[in-house]
Amino acid sequence: MRAMHRVFCAGRCRHFPCRRYASLMQRLSDENEETLRLFILAAACIGAILTSIFSLTHGIFEVFSSLYILPIILCVYFYPRRALLFTLALSVMYISQIYLLGYAHPTMIAVATGWFAIFMIIGVVASSYANRMQEKRIKIQNILKNSQDGILCFDRESEIILEINPKCARWLRYDPEELTGNTLARIWCDNTERERFLARIRIDVKATGETEGLFRAKDSTLLRFVLSVVLVDGNLVFCSIIDITGIKIVDEEIRRTLEDLEEQVKARTAHLEQLNADLRREILERREIERSLLSARAGEPHDDAGEDR
Repeated sequence: MRAMHRVFCAGRCRHFPCRRYASLMQRLSDENEETLRLFILAAACIGAILTSIFSLTHGIFEVFSSLYILPIILCVYFYPRRALLFTLALSVMYISQIYLLGYAHPTMIAVATGWFAIFMIIGVVASSYANRMQEKRIKIQNILKNSQDGILCFDRESEIILEINPKCARWLRYDPEELTGNTLARIWCDNTERERFLARIRIDVKATGETEGLFRAKDSTLLRFVLSVVLVDGNLVFCSIIDITGIKIVDEEIRRTLEDLEEQVKARTAHLEQLNADLRREILERREIERSLLSARAGEPHDDAGEDR
């Protein structure tokens, strides 16, 4: 799930206001990431509450309400399934402060009620969208994990591998974590094939089609893969991979067997042709002998008649 989070953040964070956070999360362990999330969320909440208290006690009523939007957005981003309850609790706290510190001013209560509605709308809409995105990520993760084909995701500009599913990693005798963050050159050993494939992707993805490549496993075994581009999102390229090494070996064995059979057939044909030639020569010799014998027998009566005379 963490690996999928890194891939999703790399492709989507340019549309989200937390791009710097996404790049930082990639360098942190899971425990530190969770701690940092809670710290950021708690700091945003405490900052909004303290600012509200200070503003209400000093007669500043224009700014502090908008500060509650930040912790709501952060909660939606960090914990989308809990964002609705968090938004409700924070909104209740906000309007309670208005009632307690706003001296029951009708205008302030009316404005606070409006902000309460705005907070709830933001929480409901944003959490709904975030939950759908999370479900989509989970589905994609399950597809990557359970796919019978290999799945590879990389950045087409830097050629950095961002995600590889367990199936493809097993073919290459790696753990997925060993390849994540490395370049394609580590596993795709044929530079010419790789550069040609990347050039076609950069020019026209639709014209890429299927590409056959020579890959090197962790134990230096050479493997033949067929790559098909299934999705391009910005610089992210998702490829479906099929291992055809076994098929290639079988094809090579069949080819060698056919060549051996062809050589045997040629040798047998040459032998039969030689036997046929020898047989013809023998038949001709026998016919010649038969003609000689017949000629000799035909001349014997004439010789006997001459002797009688």
